[in-house]
Amino acid sequence: MSSDAVTFGIAIPDTWTEYDLSGDSLAPMRAELLRETPDKGGRDRINATFRQLRRILDGARRHGAVYAAGTTQMFEDGLLMAGVMVFSLTPPPGENFSAYALAQQFSAAGKQRKKGTTRTFTTEQLPAVGPVGRLVGVEEGALADGVSYKILVMHTVVPVPDERRALIITCFSPNLPLADQLYDVFDAITATFAFGEEEPPAMAG
Repeated sequence: MSSDAVTFGIAIPDTWTEYDLSGDSLAPMRAELLRETPDKGGRDRINATFRQLRRILDGARRHGAVYAAGTTQMFEDGLLMAGVMVFSLTPPPGENFSAYALAQQFSAAGKQRKKGTTRTFTTEQLPAVGPVGRLVGVEEGALADGVSYKILVMHTVVPVPDERRALIITCFSPNLPLADQLYDVFDAITATFAFGEEEPPAMAG
């Protein structure tokens, strides 16, 4: 993948799909899940999840997303949805360029409701990059009809070498009860990030 002449690679699990940021690829995925789900409650959850995902992708495109991938899978205990996006960000002149400040600006939920947003900032090491800033926690947003929803997020700020710019890797999921497992997956995906031409191999899972 590339963003304004910066080439990078990131690996996703082999069960995940790269998304068209326009959201056009979502319709057949939603239709397939609906065909496999006969009960009304399950179908309502699928429709609600895909409304969230379309909203997230629409907001991502407006805020400089250059890559998006994810998964929507139906299991016996419900629907799993998770994704990863990469944003390119150049702060306006005079604005704070710290990893913490950049991460604080980002919300996978779109317009945040601060009262339902709880995130923790840490410094991490990416094997091919070095030290990066990371914001992890829960964000609360609102759908168009005023209904609120919460999602797990992991924002990782990666400085672009020799530029006043950063790439932000955002992993997200509405499946809050699976937080521990999903954060492990998000950490593993983000750890594969590297600048350069070579694409990392897909991850098993």
